[in-house]
Amino acid sequence: MGLIDFPDPVSMFEGAKNAGLEREVINALMSAAYSAWITFVWRSGTSKAALWFGEGQALKDAATTAYLSLSELEKKNFLTLTVPKDLLDADNLSRFQTEEKTK
Repeated sequence: MGLIDFPDPVSMFEGAKNAGLEREVINALMSAAYSAWITFVWRSGTSKAALWFGEGQALKDAATTAYLSLSELEKKNFLTLTVPKDLLDADNLSRFQTEEKTK
């Protein structure tokens, strides 16, 4: 597993399903995994080493885009994301635009 590997929702769901866990437990496990990953990548982007190497903003942008994409599942009551407050800063979120493609 690499430094910023994104959790695989399919394998997590299948593993929890095979274990006989209820939907609420599966949602909680996936919420915790995604929240932890987003927080890890965001905090890694704010580290002095990442800023010094010039990768800090890229990591913070990756965490922000993951949050914005997964927040759609949060609206459907599938996930509950817990992320750093500074990630939710209006200045940070205003730099991104989500477009939905229709067929």
